[in-house]
Amino acid sequence: MTIEQLIAQINVIVRTDFNRNYQDFEPEFKDLLHEYESGPVASNNFVFSDFLAGIEKFTGSRKHNLFPDAYKFPIVNEEWDHAVDINRKDLERAAAIGSIQPLNIYTQRIGDMPKMWADQPIELAFDMLEAGTASTYGLTFDGQTFFDTDHSYTTTSGTQSNIVTGGGATTVALLIADIQACWARFDGFTYNQGGTTNAKKRKLNKSMNNVLIVAPTQLGSLFRTALTQNFLASGESNPVAGRFKLVTRAMSDANDWYMIILDDPFFRPFLFQVEKRVELDTPTPQDESARERKIFTWGGYARHAVAYGSWWTAIKVTNT
Repeated sequence: MTIEQLIAQINVIVRTDFNRNYQDFEPEFKDLLHEYESGPVASNNFVFSDFLAGIEKFTGSRKHNLFPDAYKFPIVNEEWDHAVDINRKDLERAAAIGSIQPLNIYTQRIGDMPKMWADQPIELAFDMLEAGTASTYGLTFDGQTFFDTDHSYTTTSGTQSNIVTGGGATTVALLIADIQACWARFDGFTYNQGGTTNAKKRKLNKSMNNVLIVAPTQLGSLFRTALTQNFLASGESNPVAGRFKLVTRAMSDANDWYMIILDDPFFRPFLFQVEKRVELDTPTPQDESARERKIFTWGGYARHAVAYGSWWTAIKVTNT
């Protein structure tokens, strides 16, 4: 078997596995993201489309809504890349014995790449969640950091806060009290529908049925107790038992945690803007890296962006 024949055989195998795994893999926390296509553009203006006046009785003239330019939230697509290399000498040795088996570890890793690609925007969203009090990953459409005390459902600074000061997260009772405080805060997020005249207050979170708690691993045991025990030490029913999903992660702060509402398919904490979905690049013996560095490369390449979305769907609980 020639090296050209071996590479062609590998390309067929890994491309088939790559495409199948990418289509079949379902990321666990994809509901964190509102996904949409940007088209073949470097950046895209995302319009928060619920800035609508209320429906009114017709009195002879129609009421019109116009989205001001300030509501167009620019999101810049970024390039993303990842590759697996195989040395020419390893390929030639496999070709010499006429078997792909010595290279199975490589082909398996290439076939596993789609799972990592599908998880990448979600992992980035978790990083952005933890960095949400800073502008490291950008701001929300109202010009504030994602977790802030001055949010508004307009493009200017407001007075609504999605940061809750916790009670210390050292006991189950304190944790339950903080969960209930978050619940009340979510319930209180509002916007004015109808503009400056005839404005009516509307709730931003219409329902709160699908709620995720994201906590550092150090608080995992305490949270599991708080979310599963049916009765409190006082003998009263536990008001938060069985009502929330929990995920624990390694975080830089072992005390702060987050609550996220995932009910609405459009208004979610993160925006996932896709320009070009991942594609697998396969090598040939004529590639520069193969000729100059004696390395053959199989790589994934995509263009997309993750940005902060609906601030009212997430709360950060801070503990000292």
